[in-house]
Amino acid sequence: MKHYYKLLLLFSVLTLTSCSTILHRKQQKVNVFSNAENATVTVNDSIYQLPAKIKLLRDKTPVTISYQSANKQLDTIVNGKLSPVFKSMNLTTTYFFGVGYLVDLTNKKRFSYPSNIFFNDNPNAKVYENRAEEYIIRKNITDNDKIEEIRSVFKRNYFSDQRKLAKREEKEFQRFNPKVGKFRMFIAPPTLSLIGFSSKNPNIEQFNNFVGGIGFGFGADYFYKENKFISVEISNRANQFDPFYWSDYDVYAHKLDLSVRKAFKKNRFEYSYGFSFTYTDFEYKLPREKNIIKPLMTFEDDDRIGIKKNYVTLGFSSLANYQISSIMFIGLRYNPSIYSFRSSGSGFDYEHVISIDYRLKF
Repeated sequence: MKHYYKLLLLFSVLTLTSCSTILHRKQQKVNVFSNAENATVTVNDSIYQLPAKIKLLRDKTPVTISYQSANKQLDTIVNGKLSPVFKSMNLTTTYFFGVGYLVDLTNKKRFSYPSNIFFNDNPNAKVYENRAEEYIIRKNITDNDKIEEIRSVFKRNYFSDQRKLAKREEKEFQRFNPKVGKFRMFIAPPTLSLIGFSSKNPNIEQFNNFVGGIGFGFGADYFYKENKFISVEISNRANQFDPFYWSDYDVYAHKLDLSVRKAFKKNRFEYSYGFSFTYTDFEYKLPREKNIIKPLMTFEDDDRIGIKKNYVTLGFSSLANYQISSIMFIGLRYNPSIYSFRSSGSGFDYEHVISIDYRLKF
């Protein structure tokens, strides 16, 4: 029993107390250094010869650090920010309504300052030179060969990072401004759809709309002119209604669509129109006989008679969307079908798919 109480006490300490209060001290040590000789800083009327480790009282109130050297004199304001310990470690108290956060909000230990503060006394130095000097001074490296190696590594890494950044920026620019002859592949994850079926389908007396969200699409865009492209897409929209055993009837259908559209791009907006060829697979299950009793909460419906039909329709396809990032697009799609080929007889017949469109283009 004693061990039980000990474990309970340990669990309470870990979950019901605040992490900042436990792990942080009232003061934080901050490393301050410079690339100048005989430089000093003044903090709260105390003067420190650099490099130095100074103690700052954790608080939200900004701290002013005055820097002095033979070439420069300036004041730097250092702000206290919420520490990573406060933001992440207290997640362990989420199950207890965030008690750790509530405790820390009453304690200034939740704030922290930068661990290292570097004062650059050479205004003509390159970025990579400043970074190398900061690292050398902070690590107190005195070996000349090691210093030259570090400077070379920082220089090489800097230019490598700049080249990678330039490539990323160019890639982002091209995604917002595709060139002539550019192909873009895309996928369209499932979204909410409104699927309208004609009264020519079995047991639908009049035109009916059903809401569905099952589907997927993929395709490609080809820019044949600046801001003009051809889009080819294959998509599938399906839905199932009243699938449970107490339903009077079930309707299940999916539409497999091939669309070819002419598209225009203006800044982040894209709109397109064209033709669609749709294959529809439709199934209707007749109501269950009244004298058949199924056990409660069973989903079996093998006793129900199903009527299956499939047919092809021709129609139009239109899409308007907005580019919210380099690869993400969101908009509205409207695919009306106007002519159907059915075994019972072909002719003009209206059906549609109206859906929220979300796609990723690469």
